[in-house]
Amino acid sequence: MLTIGRDYELDVVKAVDFGFYLDAENLGQILLPKKFAPPGLAVGDYIVVFLYRDSEDRLVATTQVPKACVGEFAYLPAVANTDFGTFLDWGLDKDVLVPFYEQHRPMEVGHSYLVYLYLDKNDGRIVASSRIDKFLDDEKPHDFKPRQPVKLIIANSTELGYKAIINHSHWGVLYKDEVFQRLSFGQTIDGFIKRIRPDGKIDLSLQGGKERHDKYAST
Repeated sequence: MLTIGRDYELDVVKAVDFGFYLDAENLGQILLPKKFAPPGLAVGDYIVVFLYRDSEDRLVATTQVPKACVGEFAYLPAVANTDFGTFLDWGLDKDVLVPFYEQHRPMEVGHSYLVYLYLDKNDGRIVASSRIDKFLDDEKPHDFKPRQPVKLIIANSTELGYKAIINHSHWGVLYKDEVFQRLSFGQTIDGFIKRIRPDGKIDLSLQGGKERHDKYAST
């Protein structure tokens, strides 16, 4: 089943003066505005698009590529404050809103924030939240294994090192005495699962198991 806030390869089923209609299966036929259509696009072609609601609340498609999809985290700059929240630039013509009640602290234009994108249950719009902890459940089952390559987002620093979000789903820790490069908040970086601890917490590595020092190694 197709959902808003994701990208899909869809079939072009009708051409009109102002764009093309795409077959979005359970979502019906969705307009790809002419300004987003590549030259030469024709009925019968397939095209990869992102689905979202525009400023008039219409379900539309775009070939613009967002910095994150629904269900993912991203580090995004604030571009405008309004009476109901803050808008962040996420790569589309229409900015994404962080309502005030979803702001961990008040947001300022010109600063960037780590946020999670989700669908508002009331109106189906894509919105963002900087209250990231509530979207990460370390009790949720996973199939991570030692030395498994993963994508990390650096989210915080502690006395031990750095907290990182693993594959948009779980928390993990990079120990500072095993990090030999500069890391910054919001940075996306390739890493590895180092160890699943008995308490379920996940230790991470940037070297694929080749650290100079392993504080959990047997002696």
